[in-house]
Amino acid sequence: MTTSSDFNRLRLEAPRDLLQITDGTPRPEQAVEIANPAVWVRTLVHQQQQAKNDLQRLTELCGDAYDRTNRRTWEIEQAYQTLAEGTRYVYDQVNANEKIAEEWIRSELSKLANAYQSLARNVWQAIIARTNEANERQICQATQLIRVNDALSFLAEANTARNQHLANFQGNVELWAAAHQNRVAALENQLQEARAEIQHIATRVPLPTTPPVPAGPPAWRIPIRQTSTSAPSAHSPPALGSPLRLNPGTRPR
Repeated sequence: MTTSSDFNRLRLEAPRDLLQITDGTPRPEQAVEIANPAVWVRTLVHQQQQAKNDLQRLTELCGDAYDRTNRRTWEIEQAYQTLAEGTRYVYDQVNANEKIAEEWIRSELSKLANAYQSLARNVWQAIIARTNEANERQICQATQLIRVNDALSFLAEANTARNQHLANFQGNVELWAAAHQNRVAALENQLQEARAEIQHIATRVPLPTTPPVPAGPPAWRIPIRQTSTSAPSAHSPPALGSPLRLNPGTRPR
């Protein structure tokens, strides 16, 4: 019986690579638990397990005739590799307690769904081609139809998850734009208030007056009085070559 607590937790095994599936190489069990997984995560885990089992059944049915050079086999392995890499990404993120990037969900999740759709169709087409008994062929054809329907459901879940994340991203962008516009409007209001305050202060404080300019002609037009150099002044020093009188009041005899 499955309880609600079991439904809220999901066990995800590390995906096996192609050599481990085709060669039957045993490996230790590696699994992590996901709490409250999204619908697309549950679908991804389910599809990964189905892909591993179906590919293993095909290799067992083919035996030594499993030919990797065949085009259909190459397409099967490429699709499984894409699905395994996506599952490995989710496994590593959960194991490291990190959040799955929204960019990955928008770009890679649909690739995984398309890869599983191609894988399911080609694997079961190859199984049907190697089944000879009529009843077994009918069972294989019915299984193929179930797998294709599961693949379409996985693709629908992937598209829904991608659209939801796109809507959330668009909503976040719109919220950021609105907040940015509000901040710009608030800054503009503060600038207008500052300008009004500056103008108000300018009207209350008188501007300094300039000193008056003195009347009269400009300084460069005032004539300069020239003094004559023909007669020396009383305080001028004696000319060179004239006798020096110590006492001008007496004469020598």
